[in-house]
Amino acid sequence: MKGTNDRRTVALIILLASALFFILGFMFPLLQTGFGFGPFTIKKDHIYLHTSFNYFFDQGEFFIGLLLLLFTIVFPILKYIFLFATLSGRKLPSHQFINTALEIINKWSMLDVFVVAVLILNMKFDSDIILSKLGSGTTLFAISVVLLMTSSFIAGKLINQQEKTEK
Repeated sequence: MKGTNDRRTVALIILLASALFFILGFMFPLLQTGFGFGPFTIKKDHIYLHTSFNYFFDQGEFFIGLLLLLFTIVFPILKYIFLFATLSGRKLPSHQFINTALEIINKWSMLDVFVVAVLILNMKFDSDIILSKLGSGTTLFAISVVLLMTSSFIAGKLINQQEKTEK
């Protein structure tokens, strides 16, 4: 039983670290773009995760904007809530439903990475005039995704182990 509590604590620490990186990923820019020639930069813009889906909505790309919104904000927040409830030992009235929902959301985890890649590819150009550079928000968000997947994996193992001992 002690090993289970240790793993639960480790998973909870990883989850909290993931949440911190998730928040930082929103605070720092994903991408820096601009116009210039050689060493001279004429215009510089910073693209943040929370404004990136607005870009797609403004361009009339509602499907991509909605995907970005769902898989970078809504689903991760739901995942954080589910995992925190599970790892804190709270037995929710619909615990089995939450477990099933968590498994479904986990199957879509890599879509987070895909959406960020689509965003970067859409806005990154190789040109002497159009300049673009990855920002620290990209790395922070990627770290949060990996940590969230790790915490979710540990929580899934704990749930399976708990279900076996209850039978």
